[in-house]
Amino acid sequence: MSIGTNNKTYTIDELNAMHYKSAEKCAKMQGISRVKHPSYRDLQHPKCSNEGCNNPKTVTNWHWTSGAPVYRSICESCHQSVTALRYAEKNNVDWVKNIIDVIAHKKGFTSANDYLNSIHPYRKYRKNYCENIDERLGFPCTTNIVWDGMLDVDHIDENPSNEDPSNYQTLCACCHRYKGNIFIKRYGKTPGRKTLGIKYK
Repeated sequence: MSIGTNNKTYTIDELNAMHYKSAEKCAKMQGISRVKHPSYRDLQHPKCSNEGCNNPKTVTNWHWTSGAPVYRSICESCHQSVTALRYAEKNNVDWVKNIIDVIAHKKGFTSANDYLNSIHPYRKYRKNYCENIDERLGFPCTTNIVWDGMLDVDHIDENPSNEDPSNYQTLCACCHRYKGNIFIKRYGKTPGRKTLGIKYK
C-alpha cells in the first residue's frame, strides 16, 4: 500500500473510523478505490431528530471505505422547511414557506404558483379570466373566478400536440368541461393526452 497523508499509511480499519471527508482524502492519496455502498432501500435508516417527525434522516454521502451512510441530523422535509424559514427571515418575505417558494423568490416571482406556471409548456399562457365571456362556446361564462386554480388552459382543437400559442385559450373549469363534453358528443372522443400517448415532462 502506498504512503498516505504525512507519510503515514492508514489501514482500512483506521480509514473506516475517520470522518468521511478525511477518509476520502487519505484513501485517494493511498490509491484506494471507493467501496461500493449498499442501496438506500436496503437499509433501515434512523428517524429524523425533530420531535414528532417519523421520516428517516437524509443520507448526504457515503463513507469512502466503509460504505456506511453519512446522515444529516434531520429528514429532507424538515431540512427544506428550516432552509426556507431561514431564507424567509433573512430576506423578509413572509410568503416563503418551502423550497419551491425559495426558488420562485430567487427568480423574481411573488409566488411559487407564478413560477411553476412560467415554466409550464402552456400554462404560462393562462389569462386571469375565462375567455368564454365572449360567448365563443355559444353562451357567456358567468362563473365567479375567485382563485386562479379555477382556470384551465385549453387546446382549442383538442389536440395537445398542437402547441401553437394561437391554439390556447383560457377557460374556467365549468366551460372547459362543457367544451369537452360537446366535443365527445360530436366526434365520439377527444384526442386527449392518453389517446395520443403524450406525457408532460
